[in-house]
Amino acid sequence: MLVGVTATTIKLDSDLRDRLNAAARERGVTTGSFVEALFEGWLREQRFAALREEMARTPPDAAYAADADAWDVTLADR
Repeated sequence: MLVGVTATTIKLDSDLRDRLNAAARERGVTTGSFVEALFEGWLREQRFAALREEMARTPPDAAYAADADAWDVTLADR
């Protein structure tokens, strides 16, 4: 038994449980660590989604937009 880990029960559809177990086994990890990795990935995606939303709400700086437009002209040089 791992130190600091508490056993718990989560009710899952048996098909989902089997799929989680199989995916974890394929990766050579425990089902718990596989679920943890999935959850961490989901949390990361949530942080990036919040960042994208915040960036979309932030109006572009006029000077930056003008500078970007000037540099975009150089793309035609290629």
